[in-house]
Amino acid sequence: MKKVTILLIPALALGISACDEGLAPVPFQGVSGGVVYSGSVLDSTEWVRVAAFVDLPQSEIDLLSFAAISNELIPLEDSAHYVVDLNTGLYRWLPVVWKRADTPLSPDALRILGWYTGGSGPFEAPQPVSIETDKETGDIELIADYESAMTVEEALEAIR
Repeated sequence: MKKVTILLIPALALGISACDEGLAPVPFQGVSGGVVYSGSVLDSTEWVRVAAFVDLPQSEIDLLSFAAISNELIPLEDSAHYVVDLNTGLYRWLPVVWKRADTPLSPDALRILGWYTGGSGPFEAPQPVSIETDKETGDIELIADYESAMTVEEALEAIR
């Protein structure tokens, strides 16, 4: 038994020293914050999410080419927390996207409820968000305005 103990102690010490970070959490890289809802929830809501785009979309089909999309947000509350896991880089558009229930994912099934503007109204000029390696860009607040929801075509025209 002594031989096992003598061999086991150095092995444990070596194993512990190899884990110098211990059980530290893996850093989150992306964007997070809150979405504040304005107006009444649209009928036949399937989901609301935040999408991230590297470039401003130029056509309706480009809206389906997002870099990443958030968790589903609870649309019946006053506000919701979102998280989008992203690669390092600059993201030029963070819209709040609504999808109609019982329809396939297409530009016709979507409405844009607002986007990141740096604190001004939900439909002002979009502001970019920079994502750094192993860092969370937090507290990016968005307004989702159901009363002024835009079609994809209207949103694309507004951000040009």
